[in-house]
Amino acid sequence: MPRTSLIRSRPSLRLAGAVGAGLLIALAAAPVHATAGTATPAATGTVLAFGGEDNWGETDVPAEALSGVTAIDGGDIHSLAVKNGKVIMWGSWGCSRPAAGCSTNSIYVPAEAQSGVTAVAGGEDHSLALKGGKVIAWGGNVAGQLNVPAEAQSGVSAIAAHDDRSLALKDGKVIAWGGSNLRGELDVPAEAQSGVTAIAVGDFHNLALKDGKVIAWGGDNYWGQNTVPAEATSGVTAIGAGLYHSAAVKDGKVIAWGDSRYNRINVPTEAQSGVSDVAVGGGHTFALKSGKVIAWGGGSYPGATNVPAAATSGVVAISSGSGHGLVLK
Repeated sequence: MPRTSLIRSRPSLRLAGAVGAGLLIALAAAPVHATAGTATPAATGTVLAFGGEDNWGETDVPAEALSGVTAIDGGDIHSLAVKNGKVIMWGSWGCSRPAAGCSTNSIYVPAEAQSGVTAVAGGEDHSLALKGGKVIAWGGNVAGQLNVPAEAQSGVSAIAAHDDRSLALKDGKVIAWGGSNLRGELDVPAEAQSGVTAIAVGDFHNLALKDGKVIAWGGDNYWGQNTVPAEATSGVTAIGAGLYHSAAVKDGKVIAWGDSRYNRINVPTEAQSGVSDVAVGGGHTFALKSGKVIAWGGGSYPGATNVPAAATSGVVAISSGSGHGLVLK
């Protein structure tokens, strides 16, 4: 679910998770993920999925998503894709798990999201779609996830979601809703209210990209996920937010900070050059390099770093759920 979403020409599809994120740009120049979902006109349209928490079906890609897909995003334990403007969805919402504390158990796609959609984003028990600049939300609403503010019902260019929180990007301004806001997750800083080109949502924190600088807020910062290193305050082109760690791409190199457990911020040598996009999950990170997915980290979802051979070439976009990965070829 943690993911990125951009508006730019950044390397990402979570152009439209990641949240991310979403930028709509020719895939030749930018993969699609982090940006919570994005349009990918140059992609061949095949979705691959791997990892997974407890076999909730989030990696069981339906036949319909094996061709013609233009955008992807991973939710907590569900996955989303866009094909011919229609949202395809598989897996489960968090409510499907025992003691989830919510009541919407069966995933579905509303009629409004079955045409004209360009980007998607998945949270824990809710999902988002971007259609004609309007954010469509469906699923559980125990924390106001579906209460899309009027400001986000037109002119939106990117979306991101995670847990019970959502972000939208409109005219360079970040809009936030859903969740408890106990730690300021919805208190968008003044700096992120203009000039922003990409957004990402983590479990308890958010990231925004402005003029190449990473802006972070929300959460108690216990693990340092909001302590943006000096290196990530200029020249950054892609961002990703996870459980307690964050990542960015600068000059083709992945920069990571926050929770150091399970080697989450120990960027491998291979991901220190030539990287075009990044996607962050519960405890893992994906990087896209020349069509190949590189993965590291782990913890609760060790399978997420087991990248299949099919995802080591020809990949044009990446996205991550809490414990699973999605790629577009």
